[in-house]
Amino acid sequence: MPRHSDATKAAIKNAVDIVALVSEYLPLRRAGSKFKALCPFHDDHNPSLEINPARQSFKCWSCSAGGDVFDFVKNYEHIDFPEAMRMLAEWAGIVLDSPPVSAFASIALAGPSKSDLLAVQAWAEELFARLLAKSEAARAYALGRGLTAASIEQFRLGYSPIERGWLVNEGRSRGYSTQLLEQAGLVSRPEDSSGTVRERFRGRLIFPIHDERGRAIGFGGRILPEVERAMASQGKNVAKYLNSPETALFQKRKVLYAADRARAACREAGWVAVVEGYTDVIAAHQVGLCNVVGTLGTALGEDHVQGLRRLAGLVVLVFDGDDAGQTAADRALELFLGHELDVRILSLPANLDPCDFLLNEGADAFRELVAGAVDPLAFVLERAATRFDFGAIEGSRRAAEWVLGILSRIPSTQRIGMDLKLAKSLDNLALRLNQPVDYLRRRLRELRQAARPRPGRGNPGPVAAANLSRTAAQAVDPVAESSTPPAPFRLRDLDPLDRELIQIVLNEPGLISELVSRVTAASLRDAPLRAILQACYDLHGEGQPPCTEEVMLRLDDPQVRALAAGLLLPMDPAPLPEDVRPASWQDRLKGVLGTLAGRERQNRLGDLRRALAETDEATDPGAHRALELEYRRLMLQRPDTK
Repeated sequence: MPRHSDATKAAIKNAVDIVALVSEYLPLRRAGSKFKALCPFHDDHNPSLEINPARQSFKCWSCSAGGDVFDFVKNYEHIDFPEAMRMLAEWAGIVLDSPPVSAFASIALAGPSKSDLLAVQAWAEELFARLLAKSEAARAYALGRGLTAASIEQFRLGYSPIERGWLVNEGRSRGYSTQLLEQAGLVSRPEDSSGTVRERFRGRLIFPIHDERGRAIGFGGRILPEVERAMASQGKNVAKYLNSPETALFQKRKVLYAADRARAACREAGWVAVVEGYTDVIAAHQVGLCNVVGTLGTALGEDHVQGLRRLAGLVVLVFDGDDAGQTAADRALELFLGHELDVRILSLPANLDPCDFLLNEGADAFRELVAGAVDPLAFVLERAATRFDFGAIEGSRRAAEWVLGILSRIPSTQRIGMDLKLAKSLDNLALRLNQPVDYLRRRLRELRQAARPRPGRGNPGPVAAANLSRTAAQAVDPVAESSTPPAPFRLRDLDPLDRELIQIVLNEPGLISELVSRVTAASLRDAPLRAILQACYDLHGEGQPPCTEEVMLRLDDPQVRALAAGLLLPMDPAPLPEDVRPASWQDRLKGVLGTLAGRERQNRLGDLRRALAETDEATDPGAHRALELEYRRLMLQRPDTK
């Protein structure tokens, strides 16, 4: 982008009101002659971002971020000054001089700019929408899902034909190179980089994904049933839903579907509901419940929390009542319990789909369900009561371990509010399980201590690059800032039993269902292995098998990704020894689970010995007797039984 004069910069700055600009991103409240908001540049809990209309500036009194309209857009959008200037000029209706180089030359020299990618996505969105209007089958499918013609138009739904090469040809006629389409995530190449590119969303109903300003940054695609059947008849399995890959514009972990459309309704209602699917969101808006957003089928993460905080002060997490939905709810609890954010959990009855419920019962009926949503700590105890027998000693023990395992993964803070929350949860847990609260506090400290990296474990060391499988290497974040990957963890430094467990899961993802109720991620001794297992559990909770590519995308730390790659065995089992061929993964898992159960038994016996020593039989005979009975039972129990 060419340099522009100071007069041009001043004209843009004078034309853009900072209050109007920031209000497009954040909910503001007046504070005298100024405005305040939660700061988006750090984990803010009390509004510390101040917007000064008189000075046309912003300032955060906690993290010191501040400046003018250019600085705000640069920091919020993570772009450089020329790109921020272009965006604000467009906002103000000021025409800038065109760059002296062609789009093709710009791409060839430095890769596509953000504006190049936005232009391509806007073009593709319009093209997909036109093709949906011409496809009777795709339109009939969308209408058959209960979506109205008005909703289809409002959410800019589209269609991508099954034929190969059509998008490349359309792009070429528009002047877009194949390289640009590939970098925008619209086409892809085979894994071996040979052959022709192919359209990513062939034969799919298209759901455009927009940023908070309403600009298309990616797409989701649902395979049409007739295409799915045709592929199955050829022995090919295809994913029902497919999102754009990670690009300079689109990072799935940061996007809330329909956040741009929901912002005003969220501010008016004071709360935002979070569902999973595209059609769930569209159905809600269709019946007039517009303060609903979606997560693009991925587990909730820290970036989602910040986005939700910008929408409303109260967040209602809506989960299906099936096992996958409940597992996703468990994972979300660990995230939201660590934030001073008002959260409620709405767990729908089994087999109740949000989309169907909204279309059949309407917005008011859904609001009634929301009114009955519970806070996270109450939900944890409700979930524990459905999984364990509180009246039995073993059931009470396992319930305590399960709940404490969730609480142990909440980051420690110095916030009084969080301390009070935790103290209340432990008091409630002790009351429900009839266990000493002091024991629960000590056990929670032990679990947190065990979750910290241990000296001498996980130290990086040299691992040959050849050990990384091609598949795993391709799964590494393509927009990572550093081109030099950090050294991975050394396998020999990790707990051998936990390491073997992760190796089994990565090489035979179908066995994950046998672990969910028996092994918690927190019980593993090494942080990188816990991260890998948690990623597998997240995928399982979303109804997806934890295949290598998806697991890698869930791992933010490149060292952990490299570790996971090192645990993969070659794809062809023929040259492997008999005892590590895929046919024996089930037997290996059985052995590992038996050993883990024995380790858990020994740990529990140690806990009970300490608890007995610390519990006064004279002042608390009931608790002492319960601990003594459980200790005797465990001593008599065979090591290979639960």
